[in-house]
Amino acid sequence: MIIGNKILNRIRFCWGKSLFALAIFLLSALSLNAQKSTDFGGILQLEYQNNFIRNFDVWVKEDLRFDNNFTDYSRSKTTLGLDYKFVRYGIKVGAGLDFINKYTGKHIYRNRCRFFANASYKYVYQNWEFSYRTRFLMMSHDESTGYYNNKLHYYWRNRLQVSYQQRNSRYKYSLSGELYSDFNKDNQLILSTLMFEGDVEYRLTRRQYLSVFMRDYRDVYVESDQIRTLFLGIGWRFKH
Repeated sequence: MIIGNKILNRIRFCWGKSLFALAIFLLSALSLNAQKSTDFGGILQLEYQNNFIRNFDVWVKEDLRFDNNFTDYSRSKTTLGLDYKFVRYGIKVGAGLDFINKYTGKHIYRNRCRFFANASYKYVYQNWEFSYRTRFLMMSHDESTGYYNNKLHYYWRNRLQVSYQQRNSRYKYSLSGELYSDFNKDNQLILSTLMFEGDVEYRLTRRQYLSVFMRDYRDVYVESDQIRTLFLGIGWRFKH
């Protein structure tokens, strides 16, 4: 029985690695066939998370993004968030604030604030983890100039994710897909962007984690379905 369980766990581990490798292969193949409208970029992330009270987590995250084949600064995003976990039910609720500095062209940088609230559910089955997150966002926006400082706009995002981690392994593999939607001037919900991500996380120490990921952003309702941005990212996270 012990030998059978070891073989079964090995099969699941190899299957998880195969799924992730297949996803990376598909993303790479798609990028080779992409037209000139495809852009490539990079993302650097730093995150600190603190469980300061039972079931409460406060976290700070810094996100730097570069576009145009990794050559141009695109934006920085500093996030402060607070989450509460209903551990028994696998549910987590939270809220936070994004401070974004964005390059808009012609040596002009614009600052904007974005508020968000979210809820998520996680289900664990053996070495697999399935999760769903829904998030509502609010940001001010001036339609007449394109600057984010007047009129309030609302957004809604939904993400599905599956992760695999073998027991006692330092590696965790994840695949996710997310829908970006916004409300237009008639308060109609419009799907604007699709995002796919493949991620490998490695536990450096008991509190430190290093991740490498690839994101594929695809615009919706544009003239060409090849208008997309591929990001290669590196992240470091510290849990206290």
